[in-house]
Amino acid sequence: MDMVFSFYEGVRRKGPGSEASTLKSLSLLHDLPDLPRIVEFGCGAGVASIPLARSLPCHLSAVDIHQPFLDKLNAVAAREGLADRITTVKADMTNPPFENHSFDLIWSESAIYNVGFEHGLRLWKPLLKPAGYIAVTEAVWLTTEPPHNAKEFWDAEYPLMTTVDENLKRMCTSGFDLVDHFVLPAVDWQNYYGPLQDHVNDFWSNRLADATAQLFADSLQREIDIWKDFGDSFGYCFFIGKASEMSRP
Repeated sequence: MDMVFSFYEGVRRKGPGSEASTLKSLSLLHDLPDLPRIVEFGCGAGVASIPLARSLPCHLSAVDIHQPFLDKLNAVAAREGLADRITTVKADMTNPPFENHSFDLIWSESAIYNVGFEHGLRLWKPLLKPAGYIAVTEAVWLTTEPPHNAKEFWDAEYPLMTTVDENLKRMCTSGFDLVDHFVLPAVDWQNYYGPLQDHVNDFWSNRLADATAQLFADSLQREIDIWKDFGDSFGYCFFIGKASEMSRP
């Protein structure tokens, strides 16, 4: 894991996305309080944290398990004059160190897969205040009959991956009313895989004698190649929900 974290320290964006998609999702939330309390799980170095804090007055708790990511986020927040809006928290998203009913909004981009979509929704929901929002991105199939090579790859990497419609059902059964959803555009994948490809090339060539590093680089290259060949069969989807009135105790 040290090698994996070290690798991703050199990549600004840790998963598919864009500032445009972050702000589009934020624009779909119409009744946040004047100074919302937000928690972002898997914040990385803050590619979503900064646009969120720049766009609205808020108290944002940015959570990640890797301190160097948080250090970078703190530096950017200070440089942009946003340090008073962002508090970094080194913690595991599977064991969030917050009291129930603490937040108006839960945010997570390219990270809920670490706990599984439905499990993450159920795990984090108690942290929301009544009628609080959740906005997360999740890897999804865009077809019910994916190509064999793509299905084989993702069944090994993320067997919980399913369709948009199935995840919408899971949001409802997890205690959320659906607000909206949208599939991320292809440019959001290029934002991730373009720089990642360059980093994989450098990583691979600089560690020719390290068998573990070579296997890691090969696995990332396989992922990039699957996207290049079969990217129209899968994607990332932004799911926005609101804690259901009916699900409250």
